[in-house]
Amino acid sequence: NNSSGNKNGSSSGSRSSFGYPTSIFKVMSRDDGHLYCLRRLDNVRSVSYKIAAAVTERWTTARTVTTGAPLVEHPGIVRFYRMFLSNRAVFCIHEYVPACRTLRERFLDVNAGGGMPFPEPLIWSCITQLTSAIRAVHGASLACRTLQLNHILCSTPNWSWNDGDMSRLRLRINCIGIVDALEFEARKGLAELQREDMIDLGHLILSFATGNEITRRNCDIGRLDVYLVQNFSRQLHALVMSLLRPVNPPSIADVSSAIAGRVFDELDAGHAMVDRSNATLASEYESGRALRLLLKFGFVNERPEFAMNRRWSESGDCYVLKLFRDYVFHQADGTGRPIMDLGHVITCMNKLDAAEDEKIVLASRDGKSLLVVSYADVAHCLDTAFNELCSGSVSRFNHGGS
Repeated sequence: NNSSGNKNGSSSGSRSSFGYPTSIFKVMSRDDGHLYCLRRLDNVRSVSYKIAAAVTERWTTARTVTTGAPLVEHPGIVRFYRMFLSNRAVFCIHEYVPACRTLRERFLDVNAGGGMPFPEPLIWSCITQLTSAIRAVHGASLACRTLQLNHILCSTPNWSWNDGDMSRLRLRINCIGIVDALEFEARKGLAELQREDMIDLGHLILSFATGNEITRRNCDIGRLDVYLVQNFSRQLHALVMSLLRPVNPPSIADVSSAIAGRVFDELDAGHAMVDRSNATLASEYESGRALRLLLKFGFVNERPEFAMNRRWSESGDCYVLKLFRDYVFHQADGTGRPIMDLGHVITCMNKLDAAEDEKIVLASRDGKSLLVVSYADVAHCLDTAFNELCSGSVSRFNHGGS
């Protein structure tokens, strides 16, 4: 076993939706240091070493039809890594997705504030994401077989009903490969398994629309038909009714064509999310540039000695930097009280980073010396002094640009 970790999930004696005592662990690999989700199923007699190896190879070697990328890397699927047997138990290793909950826990648990019907834009967002994942799986001649509320992860835990930003809700189909192994001897045909996926998708949409978990056991078609007609659009009603047909439900290609117009809404929301992420990353990058300038100042200012010169930090370019440090951080009002103006500090750092030509007046602490310099002059002094330190240092390093 090349992993170690703590138990995080159901207890060993509880039965999961797969019908066997199940435990879930968050583990860390000793090989790469990454976190993984390890699921243990006890008392499973129908899975052999050959079956586990066959399921592992089937999922890990499958590729998407459109791009040729590995199927398990699809963003709508929790990646499946490996299945193996040990100590009379079946172990499944999947990707560890932090801060996620199942759709049942997040939205349909009445005790947790759920049990409310989804607004229709949110339903279409969920349909689009799930259809994309199912399309990839079916295109690789496989079936999901885990399209239930307790097997679909929602990795946006802070999303609320009042949040109009649909792009923040991310869904992933979890536990792929497990049912394939447990029912390996059933020998169901691929077409039949894919039809079951489509019917399960219809039940999922009904669960979203009603706020209650709808399964094959409690699906009252007549009553739900009337409910959809009264509360949702014709397009959604037609899609759900077609998926629930017991004979010849639409294929995933048919569903993809039916929701094509809705895909553009999801694409727009995805682009908006990317733009916001880029803006956040840009702000963090700018913060990094300011930190780099401060680190350079830390190396140069008040250095007691360099190259046998005890006054190195008090003369030449370093003297300008000392006065600039006082100008940025050590300002005071007329009564001598310190001025703690973070806006002034950030503005000065940004102008120094851009090497602007704006002039400023630097004064010595005794007021006897006044220097009129530009931010570009200060930036040049900082680069010169820092490069001089680097050229005479014991251990050189790449410090990047200013």
